[in-house]
Order: sequence, then structure tokens, then C-alpha cells
Amino acid sequence: LHDALPNCSGAWRALLGITGAALRRSAAREQAPVLAAAAAASQIRAGQPPAQGFSTQAQPDDASLTATAQDSASAFDTVSRYKEKPWEYLTSEEYIVRYGDHPVWADYRRNHKGGIPPQKTRKTCIRGEKICGNPCPICRDQKLGLHQQNVKLLEQFISPYTGEILHPTRTGVCMKQHKKLTHVIGLARDFGLLTFHVPFVDYKDEDYTNSHPAVSKTSPAPALQTGSAWYPWYEWQQPPEKEVALIRKIYRQYLKKDPAAKPPGEARD
Repeated sequence: LHDALPNCSGAWRALLGITGAALRRSAAREQAPVLAAAAAASQIRAGQPPAQGFSTQAQPDDASLTATAQDSASAFDTVSRYKEKPWEYLTSEEYIVRYGDHPVWADYRRNHKGGIPPQKTRKTCIRGEKICGNPCPICRDQKLGLHQQNVKLLEQFISPYTGEILHPTRTGVCMKQHKKLTHVIGLARDFGLLTFHVPFVDYKDEDYTNSHPAVSKTSPAPALQTGSAWYPWYEWQQPPEKEVALIRKIYRQYLKKDPAAKPPGEARD
């Protein structure tokens, strides 16, 4: 190439110069491992530790590795924190961006065949490892944990006018989650975390006294006055002799002998 440069024009000289530089760099890259291995072998023979190899790729330093580990740890802690404390998810920025001020079931529409929606929600959205195509509002977001302390989420499924739990056909919650939701709301009310309305009934004292004309003092029973039985059939009544004789005849072989009774031969005479 150097011999051909004086006989070429300027453009060709530049092109040949670039090509020569590229060839020299490729040859140097090919010879670099061989030279490094020879240098390491010579150092080993001389009793010196081999030098560290040089790489053009940037090696991650300790600070970057620590930052990466902290990021992964914080992500794991976030998931575990929402699993153990699901009420913190409702105050996070992620929840506000996704749902805003609306309930979690406000934008849910179930996929169904035809123009008339089904009258009942599905039994469950997750069967083993299979998830349906359009899971319910609670099953689609795994961070919405049903817990008695997650009051903000439970209030979204209670009517503000009647205080009753909204029907699953309105919220779109599957029957499995609705059953769990009903149980958790009952626990929250028992623990005093959810307020609920108890109707006030004003009882009048005069309705429970003996001054009412329909209420009077009960007279004592006749049995207590005469000393007889409360009912007449409780007293002893002598059975008819014919019925007693018939029963004795039928169950004669099972009856015990009465020593005061006469023998059968004497009774016939």
C-alpha cells in the first residue's frame, strides 16, 4: 500500500490509508490474545503473578452493583409490603394514577356473549394457574388485598345510602371474592373499624306493665287450690277388667306368676 500511494490521486490515497489502518487494527486485535498469553507465560516462568487482562467493556464498579441490589431489594420490599399491609397501596402514587378518585370497580366491564349481560357473576376468575381473559376488579389487581384493616377498599363496596354491601352484579366481583369480601366486612364491623347504622327503637315502658287493660293478674290454678292434679288425665284411673283380662291372656307366657293368684284349674271351676 505504501508503495502504491505515490502513484495515486488524493482520494485514492485517503481511501487506501483508511483501509490500511483498518487492516492494522484488525491484525492487532487478532494478535492481542496471543501476546497476552505469551506475556502471562513469561511472567509465570519468572515467578511473578500474571497481570490483569484489559477489556474494552466497562466493568461495573461496587457502587453500581450496590445500587442495583438496593433497587431490586426495594422492589421486593414493595411487593411484600403491599401483601402484608394492603392498605398502604391505596395511598400510593401507583394506585392514584391507575384508579384516581373512582372505585376499583367503576371502569370494569365483563366480557359476555350477546347483548344481555349474565345475571350472575362467575364463580371464580383463577382456577389453579389459569386466569380468565377478563378477571374481576379484585382478581385483576393482586395488590388489592382483602383485609379488615383495609377500610378504604371495603368502603367502596358498601352503599353510602343504605349501608348494605353492593350486589356483585353491580361491582362485577366474582362469587369467590364476594364471599371473602362479605366475611372481611363483617370482621371490620366487629372490630369497630367500619361504622354501620343500627336502627333506634324507642320502647315505651307502659307497654310492659300490668296497667294495660289487656293485662291482668293471673288467677292461681285450680289444682293448686284443691290439691288435685293439674289435668284430670294425670290422676290414676282404674282400667276396665275385661281389657286387663284380655291383655293377660295375650301375654300370659310373658307374665310373672302372682303367688296370690289362684291356679288356672281352680279358676275354671
